[in-house]
Amino acid sequence: MAKVHFLTEDLLVEAPEGAGLADIAEAAGADLTFGCRAGSCGTCRVRVAEGLAHCSGMTSEERDFLRGLGAPEDQRLACQVTVRGDIAIEYLGIEP
Repeated sequence: MAKVHFLTEDLLVEAPEGAGLADIAEAAGADLTFGCRAGSCGTCRVRVAEGLAHCSGMTSEERDFLRGLGAPEDQRLACQVTVRGDIAIEYLGIEP
């Protein structure tokens, strides 16, 4: 089991390794908003504060989208992440 710490609300949950972060967030009732679920709207943007290596790799589409926002390497789209170990995330959403 992987531990996922939602820093924004200090919520710590366990989930099976290989589970999608979107599914984990919804099951836990975490305060994370999802729009398209296809990695193209940025609504679910998060900062991976700990455990970036425990997240699935980025698709080229996700990478291009985040680069277009000028996002640093520790940011991901939660709808595109599969959890492979313990992580801590901070919800960012779309910045104005």
